[in-house]
Amino acid sequence: MPLLLLRPLVRAISWAPLAVVTLFTAALVTLADYGQPLTAGMGLVLLRVSGTLLASAAAFALVDAMSGGAQPVSHRLRQAERCLLAGGAAVAVWLGAFAYVLSRLPDGALFPVGDMLIEVGVCLGIGLAAAATAVRYAPGRQAAMAAVVVQLALVLATILLPPEVRLWPPTCGFGHWDEAHRFWLFALPVPYLWLMVSGRDLR
Repeated sequence: MPLLLLRPLVRAISWAPLAVVTLFTAALVTLADYGQPLTAGMGLVLLRVSGTLLASAAAFALVDAMSGGAQPVSHRLRQAERCLLAGGAAVAVWLGAFAYVLSRLPDGALFPVGDMLIEVGVCLGIGLAAAATAVRYAPGRQAAMAAVVVQLALVLATILLPPEVRLWPPTCGFGHWDEAHRFWLFALPVPYLWLMVSGRDLR
């Protein structure tokens, strides 16, 4: 059944937001400090902005005429496949951006892909979980927009935290980097548990 659903879901998903953000990400990582090596700090900013926007764009995959109401296939299965398709595409684009940013960094620059992937994973999970919740109460793109607002609000809220508990350390491996990424790792399963609950069948 999941394989049978794949083709109609690929056609049903709204890929336009993800396509637009992909183009923006490509332009962002290409044009920033064009013609010069990137600093590790600038690379962090570029990848965090790209990851946040890609996570927001992926939320639109959970919204359209097939995403709610009575269907012969369970709501949980349809939404799970939507999350895998859009989330997988968003992560693939981000990994491409990461590889390109890494190629522009000076030799020997510290840039841990694992820690960065955890940050992106939390943002993506929040976007998908918020969309899966909103689509149960509101039809169409307003549900996706609600998810975008929730995700961006939570990200912005973390920026306002005091320096000693700041979740977006500006320098790889220094300052409060390890403490921040222990928190990110602890937080990683939370939005996906929320997503599992939100994706339960409507009937």
